[in-house]
Amino acid sequence: MTLHQLKVFAKVAELQSFTEAAKALRLSQPSVSSLVQGLVREFNYKLFERRGLKIALTPEGKVLLRRTQEALAVIEGTRDEIDEIHGLKKGRLSVGGCTLAAASFLPVTVQAFKKKYPGIEVTLMIQRSPSLEKKLLEGQLDLAILGFPPSSRLVVSKPYCDEEIVVIAPPNHPLSKKRSVSLEMLSKEPLITPEKGRSTREMVEQKFVEKRLPFVPVLEVGAEFGARDAIRNAVSNGLGIAFFAKCHALADVRAGRLKVLKVSNLDLKRTLYIAMHKNRQHSSIIQAFANFLTRYKV
Repeated sequence: MTLHQLKVFAKVAELQSFTEAAKALRLSQPSVSSLVQGLVREFNYKLFERRGLKIALTPEGKVLLRRTQEALAVIEGTRDEIDEIHGLKKGRLSVGGCTLAAASFLPVTVQAFKKKYPGIEVTLMIQRSPSLEKKLLEGQLDLAILGFPPSSRLVVSKPYCDEEIVVIAPPNHPLSKKRSVSLEMLSKEPLITPEKGRSTREMVEQKFVEKRLPFVPVLEVGAEFGARDAIRNAVSNGLGIAFFAKCHALADVRAGRLKVLKVSNLDLKRTLYIAMHKNRQHSSIIQAFANFLTRYKV
């Protein structure tokens, strides 16, 4: 059993496909299959089983994946310990951020950290929170800002900051002239929302339920269509109003394409979390960036 075999196995498990794993790793499919078969022979158990067009881990495969993720995290931590010999003068840091963090503060914060510690090479990955959590487990990220608490017990987190949810409308909308509007007034307006399952939508829908108000969107935007841009464009073109993270709307508000309505007693916020792998040695570089996030204000 080699480190290379375990990395290949983890990639096959992630993508649920030998073909896709081979593409991602830039290896031939026979090479990937051969490496995984070597693990099967070593453990004397099947690691995958076919389910339609995809493959899935067997119970034995799930155990091996969990241990592989732990091992890869420890091995990657060794690199950090070696970098730590040089203090904060030299080293590498991989940071992940959900789209909410990317829109509001994270790129600027990373740039400020790099300016303070120019010898540290920082890479920034922007993806949805589930993907970032998976990369933390695989050891591909040192730290991530997630849009919700992690689901794995191997990832620890703490609340970092809140992002305000506001209501956006076209600048010429009748409600934009009012000093304050109520949720009851908003419930009578055409509502544009993300598809079901998105966190902002669930928060808003729950708010309507609590007030016993109808929640009937006139337009639902799927994530695959570039939801944020689609919602902004739909609102600015007068198709309706939307509940939206304030950080995502600021540029259009400043440009005069959107208006933020003043809603009484709305108080909707999304909490962001600093997350790291539980079993990984947190180097001085990782800890320095975590502390920098806590202190630094954009």
